[in-house]
Amino acid sequence: MKALLVSLYAQPDLRFSNTNVYRQASSLKADHGVDVEILTWEFDHQGKGSIAKKATRCTVPPIRSELGGLIYHLINPPNEWSELTLKPSTWEDAVAFGVGVLEALRPDVVHLHHWRGLWWILESAQRLGIRTVYSNHDWGLACLRTILVMGDGALCDGRLWADKCTRCIWKGRSVVGKLNEVVAETAIGRSLIDAVYWSPLGHVFEQRGAVRLPLRKRVESSLDRAQRILSKLDAMFTPSEFGRRFFSQLGTPLDRIRVKPWYYDPIRTGKVIEPSQPFTIAYVGRVSPEKGVHLIFEALERVRSPEPIRLMVAGANTSEYCVGLRRKYPGQVGLHAVEWLGWSEIEPLFRSTDVSIIPSTGIDNTPLALVEAISYRIPVIATRVPPIEELVVAGENGYLADYGSVESLASAIESAVADKDRIRSGAISFPMVSSCREYTLAVKDAYVG
Repeated sequence: MKALLVSLYAQPDLRFSNTNVYRQASSLKADHGVDVEILTWEFDHQGKGSIAKKATRCTVPPIRSELGGLIYHLINPPNEWSELTLKPSTWEDAVAFGVGVLEALRPDVVHLHHWRGLWWILESAQRLGIRTVYSNHDWGLACLRTILVMGDGALCDGRLWADKCTRCIWKGRSVVGKLNEVVAETAIGRSLIDAVYWSPLGHVFEQRGAVRLPLRKRVESSLDRAQRILSKLDAMFTPSEFGRRFFSQLGTPLDRIRVKPWYYDPIRTGKVIEPSQPFTIAYVGRVSPEKGVHLIFEALERVRSPEPIRLMVAGANTSEYCVGLRRKYPGQVGLHAVEWLGWSEIEPLFRSTDVSIIPSTGIDNTPLALVEAISYRIPVIATRVPPIEELVVAGENGYLADYGSVESLASAIESAVADKDRIRSGAISFPMVSSCREYTLAVKDAYVG
């Protein structure tokens, strides 16, 4: 059994991100004897690390490298392959390239993780009759906004159809974005956009999220491709029942969709919270706008607590967003203390934490930070969205805040503080969390059918 795992985020030394794919690959090999190799786009994607050897061209077979005890195959395809919606000719070029790669590598199963820039590989494998498996980490394979938030800022209900998705994207575009959409509706306009795309200003075009295809065509093309590919999957892994319902709309048979919340292997040590320690809240993850970290500070400014709170932020970085928050709240937010940490070890952090906080600004696909907290028996303050509600029960093992409401988040924090004695007693029931080995055993079972 030779499995080819495919993902942009597959390195063992990623900065500002988790190593989920690498950990699964390592476990499949070490714990279950699967011959695992990884196909990745050697592309310093959003500054998230690099493979030991850089691929400088798109070759068949890909450039081979070894890292962290695993074999990597590196490709460096055209930048346009990373667009959310590929032109038909570009899609066919990518699929044909994928066919050549798979004929050279000869895997028994192709397992796609993060879809961005690489999801054509599933169609390549299906044309060759190779088993295909998909693990969804977000909603972008079917949602062009990727976060299931409507253009007007409301949460999406998860239902997919072209008219609705087209209206949603249009509402979410800025004035400049809408002008881009209008220009892209005409053949002359698309020619002008293409001229800019292939000019020295093309990188600015990409950074601004400009589009080259008409809106309705992008939506229909993405949904059609997703349905064509997902309906032929041999197996899909999703961490929530919400994900199961969502992807079943695209033709994936329900009996092939396996709901498996993410895994975590905690170090089993007790908490070391002194009675005199302030009530402590930990945020673990990227300090970036889409994570809603600013909402934590806005909520704490409104919290009225009989005692000061300590907020620990793990994941601080040099982004403009993070630097701005640190400048505004260097060590204090209202009456409450702030500690800015870099990428810290979770175990000592959670040992001294009362609650974890996840202020989602979209429909998070069961955040790993949530699973990590549960595995350490840490209650969670989180946004009330479907996948999170499957694991967090308000008033029992966590506290839920309404989407987009700073007032509600402040109220959830106050409820947690009021529960300090119960939280510190340890008498809270939490869902079971699979170990990495248990999780990858289910993955191996899917590989063999």
